[in-house]
Amino acid sequence: MDKIWKPRGEKSDTLIFIHDECIYKGRPSKEVISIFNIESTSEKIPVGLLSIPFSYIHKVINQKGINHIKLIVGKDSEEELFIEDETLKNEIFEYLKNRLSTFTYTSETPSVFTYARAKIIGIIVLTLLFSWGFYFAIQMESGYEYNAAKGITGIALALGTLGSKNLLIGYVVLLGIIIFTLIKKLETRSEIQMLKR
Repeated sequence: MDKIWKPRGEKSDTLIFIHDECIYKGRPSKEVISIFNIESTSEKIPVGLLSIPFSYIHKVINQKGINHIKLIVGKDSEEELFIEDETLKNEIFEYLKNRLSTFTYTSETPSVFTYARAKIIGIIVLTLLFSWGFYFAIQMESGYEYNAAKGITGIALALGTLGSKNLLIGYVVLLGIIIFTLIKKLETRSEIQMLKR
C-alpha cells in the first residue's frame, strides 16, 4: 500500500488510497475502514471500491472551495474524489502531483468568460432568438401574415405567435433564471490547479 487517507464528512469518500499505480475510492463500512491500514495487501482490498489506474487518467483538477478532486479518465469520462476537508484535499492533490510526475502542472483563476462561457452564450442566443420572435409578434399584431418556416426562422415565428406580451414575460423569466444560475456559477470561480498528461 503506497498511501491511504480516511476522509471524514457526510459527502466525502471515506476511504481513498493509492496502490500499484492505481487510485481506489469509495465508502465502505466503518468496520472495513477501521481495520484497513497501510500494511494491507492487495488481497485485502475491500470489495466495492472504484479503482482508477494511473494510465487511464488524462487530467486531475483541484479547484479551491470545491469539495472534490476531478479525475478526467478515458476520452470524456470523469470521476470525483469527494473530500470535504480542504486541507486534506490539497494534501491528496499534492501527493498525486508528485506521483504523476510526467503530467504538466498549471494553476490559474479562469476569466469570467472562460468560467461561465456556456451561460453567457445562452444569454446571447436567448436574447437573439427572443428578439427575432418579438419582431414577428409585433408584425403579426400589426396585421402581417407569415407562412410556416423551417429551422431557426420557424422557431422565431412560433415564438412570435405567442404575442409580444407573453413573449416578453417568457423572456424575462428565462433570462432571470439564467442570470441567477450565472451568478451562482461565478460565486464558485476560484483558483484551479491542474495536472495534464
